[in-house]
Order: sequence, then structure tokens, then C-alpha cells
Amino acid sequence: MKNIGKYFAAALALILVIPLFTGCDDLDEYTLGSVSATPSDKFNATIQFVSRLSDGALMTGDADLKAVNDYLVSTLKKRDEAWLTVLDRTDNTGLGKVAALSLNTYRWTIPAFYGLSSRTAFEGGTLYFNQPIRQSKAMACGRNCYVTGFSPLMEGMRTDKDESGAVTGTEDVAFNINFRTVRFKSGEQIDAFGGETGVMNTLKRENMNMLLIGTVKNELVGALESAVAGTDPSFKVYRIAQGGAYTLFMLAEMRFWGYTGMNQRSLGSGIDAYEINIMW
Repeated sequence: MKNIGKYFAAALALILVIPLFTGCDDLDEYTLGSVSATPSDKFNATIQFVSRLSDGALMTGDADLKAVNDYLVSTLKKRDEAWLTVLDRTDNTGLGKVAALSLNTYRWTIPAFYGLSSRTAFEGGTLYFNQPIRQSKAMACGRNCYVTGFSPLMEGMRTDKDESGAVTGTEDVAFNINFRTVRFKSGEQIDAFGGETGVMNTLKRENMNMLLIGTVKNELVGALESAVAGTDPSFKVYRIAQGGAYTLFMLAEMRFWGYTGMNQRSLGSGIDAYEINIMW
């Protein structure tokens, strides 16, 4: 009689446990299969990219320096209206101008090296930001191409709305992001960027949530899009603006970042400021 009681208790316990295991399986299938992450338009931040989108240097004289300086100091109110500004093609002749702009805007700078145009001249950009950083690094991407990366403090905003769409409140948001920039001017550079063993995979394995904003020659935009899609279709190339020689683009994993629009502001002398709006 005691043995029968033991068997009965064991069978009852087994009956009670089986639904727990099957229930967990069903729950996992329901929750994990239905989870999706996408950027929200309630979060917004703006990055300025100042460029000619050409093969020429950004600033070749005092008039160009004044135009860029007025934009950084007056329009952006030095550092109040900007947390990251990229000046494209601040080449050899622009180094003194870069230093002057940094002092006038009270902002930190690091160079973004593009490559050598000759043995004694280089091409590159300059990144302006508000908080000091510990390091930046550049990764070679084919001949005469480097992807520059660092982690600036992003300053954005969260906007809350009610069911009717009316704004109910806003709140400042700030956190460090993984930012990258590059200029592609040859198919060989794009080949080095894409593919299983390419630079893109190396960078995304370090930081899947990286945000890259750069330029590519107009005739190579399609090749870049194909290389990115073939390497990882969860990443997208957003075409922001096309100039005479180069196209401004944004590259990001679609679960982390989204492109919401751009305001183009002419600074004169063929220089434009592209104010890029992003969400996360």
C-alpha cells in the first residue's frame, strides 16, 4: 500500500510538471518570435555636415573661413545648438583655419584622415564636438581610405505626444554613441569595406550600434549599397544629398538608428551645411 502511494505521488508530480515545460516552450515561441526593435521618432538628434561635396578643399580663402565661422558661431551659437559637426575636406591649407574655428566655438576637434593626394599633401576632415574624449582611431579600408571612429556624447531630445499627436512634453537626452566617418572614391575601397572579411564586418562586431556618416563618389553609390546589403542586410545606406562629385550618406543598422530628414543651408561660395536628423 505504501508503494502504491509513492507511485501515485510520483505520477501526480509528473503530470503537474509537464504543462510547465510545454507552457514555457509556447511562451518562448510567442515572446521571442514577436519581439522587434525599431527606432522611434519620439527621439531626435541633429548632426551637421559642412561640405562642398566636390573634389576640392572646403576653405581656400578668408571668405570661406568667414562663412564657416559665421555658421558655427552665430547660427549654431557656438556649442549650444550643436554636439557634433563634421567639416569635410579641411585639407593642408585649412589647418590654421581649423584651429581658429575651434577656439571661436569653444569646441574640441579631432582629424578624420582620408588619404594622401601627394607626398606632401593630405586630404581629410575635422570633427567638432563638445566633450573631451579619451581616444579616436582610424581603420584602413583599401588604398588611401580610412574609417575614423570615436565616441562623442550625443545630445538629443525626447518628445512625448498624446493620442491626438499633440506634444505633451520634451526632455533632453544624452549618451555616448559609436560614430564613424569615411570618404569612398574608388571601387577598390568599397570592396575592402564590404564582404565577410571586410572593414564593415570588423566594425559592426566591435559595435553593432555604430552610426556612420560619410561621402561616396556619385558613380559608386550603387556599389556601396550592394556591398552593404551583401555583407549584412540589416544595415541600410541612406542617401542624404548629392553634390557635383560626391553623395552624402548615412549607414546604420535599422534596429538602432533611422534617418528622418535633412535641412540644407547654403553658406555661400559653394559651401553647404547639411543638418541631418536621426532617431534611435
